[in-house]
Amino acid sequence: MKIGDVKNIKIARKYANALFEAGIEANVIDKVYNDILFVVETLKSNEQLADFMYSPLIKISDKKDVVSKLFAVHIQTVTLDFMNVLVDAGRFDVIEEISNQFSNVYNEEKNIVKPLITSAVELNEQQRANLLSKLEMKLNKKVEPEYSVNADIIGGLIVEIGDKTIDCSLKTKFDNMQKQLTKGNKYGND
Repeated sequence: MKIGDVKNIKIARKYANALFEAGIEANVIDKVYNDILFVVETLKSNEQLADFMYSPLIKISDKKDVVSKLFAVHIQTVTLDFMNVLVDAGRFDVIEEISNQFSNVYNEEKNIVKPLITSAVELNEQQRANLLSKLEMKLNKKVEPEYSVNADIIGGLIVEIGDKTIDCSLKTKFDNMQKQLTKGNKYGND
């Protein structure tokens, strides 16, 4: 990670915490969460808009005008005011990282985890429901998983939650058995 990236993450975290507090104070935190996701998704889907908003050559007043015309009817006043603060501060270019940091704070506050669950084949609804129930009981949190399929794991599952990985894949089990077998038997004979 580059120094500039670390600096942007720290800046984004401060802005995200400020937005979170403003959302709590105005009693619209869930709506602000959806707003910030909506704004970032809009920017991602419209390259010209993103280029315009991120450009240091565009006047602040023009950016604020665009923000107001595009978003005022779709988002909370708290979020709109926040976007204008970002424009004034010349920090609109870190809105995606602010959104990431805001999501982290929001999920922590709401006791939500969002694991990535990888399986060898697509899980059916019953399998997903059973897995979700077990994870929620074990973690004592609301689980909002993202699913992916990777045939290379052969069978089983890999569950990634933050920086933790639970690897119950057959590929890993086979790899571990192979390592044990190549070390020799339990009596030390090769």
